[in-house]
Amino acid sequence: MATAQDLLDFAAGEVGYDRYSDPEKGTKYGRWYESEVDRCADNYDFGGNGVAFCAMFASYCLAKVGVECAGFPGAYCPSIHHKQHLNVSELRAGDVVLFDWEDDGTDDHVGFVVSNDASARVVHTIEGNTNGGKVTRRTRAWSTVCGGIRPKYGDAAAPAAKPAPAKPAATTKKEEKVYKFPTIRKGSNGKAVKLFQAAYNARYGGSLVIDGDAGKNTDAAIYDVQKRTGINTDRICGPNTWGKMFLE
Repeated sequence: MATAQDLLDFAAGEVGYDRYSDPEKGTKYGRWYESEVDRCADNYDFGGNGVAFCAMFASYCLAKVGVECAGFPGAYCPSIHHKQHLNVSELRAGDVVLFDWEDDGTDDHVGFVVSNDASARVVHTIEGNTNGGKVTRRTRAWSTVCGGIRPKYGDAAAPAAKPAPAKPAATTKKEEKVYKFPTIRKGSNGKAVKLFQAAYNARYGGSLVIDGDAGKNTDAAIYDVQKRTGINTDRICGPNTWGKMFLE
């Protein structure tokens, strides 16, 4: 059975991947998720251009190494949130770590812990969809971490932390907004509304006009998703509604 070090070695081998240098549509992680996990021709296109891939990168690495982890495979960080069982001080090498850039209780990003420096109050990580769409190593302040998950490794404990290579200073910057699906409701407009309209048509066979304006038909579609999936029918498409529509 694979160990935590096996996972970190595999993830390290992905460092340097750049979505904008990928010659094919979308990302390698999104295409894998679409074909191996989603497997639905009429569903949301996880392998499409512009889709955030941090969670799909983590899912890909875990699957390729053969390690089970609660919440995975997954493509949407807020849907993984309820599987967290570690606080930031408990994180060890090989753990999954989730981040909340805006301190609003909604997970925005995910990566793997390489080491956890309690004295400096930072975690060193490997992450996908960071630094402008790349897989790279990062240093993150504890204040950005909202929790973590320990995969089911073959070793009894994660490996001892190795000396981390020199990295940029830790950042608390509330960064790439591509990670976060905006909240939409009746009267909203823009690209997020277009994404909802297209995803609703693909998932549920709807006939919404993909115009980016959330009028009465889009409002009714938000209600329909919530009613179908058994969540609060408040007609506001936030993290729960996005997650249910894409992943259930």
